Amino acid sequence: MKTCWFTQCEPGGFTVERAALGSRDLSVLRIDAEWHWLVRQGGRDVAEVASSAADDARRKAEAVALKLG
Repeated sequence: MKTCWFTQCEPGGFTVERAALGSRDLSVLRIDAEWHWLVRQGGRDVAEVASSAADDARRKAEAVALKLG
């Protein structure tokens, strides 16, 4: 399954990469030197971890979202 990511500018001037995979919402955000990814389902955070690279963060978020069904 192909996930289409898009970039959204947030108030305060930072950007967040977002995607949807089924009923899960995925986000990737750079904070200092780390890329933090988040998976939300039903309005709740279900997984969140830091990665060293943006591509790695996107892949990990997608993998967790797929495991959640």
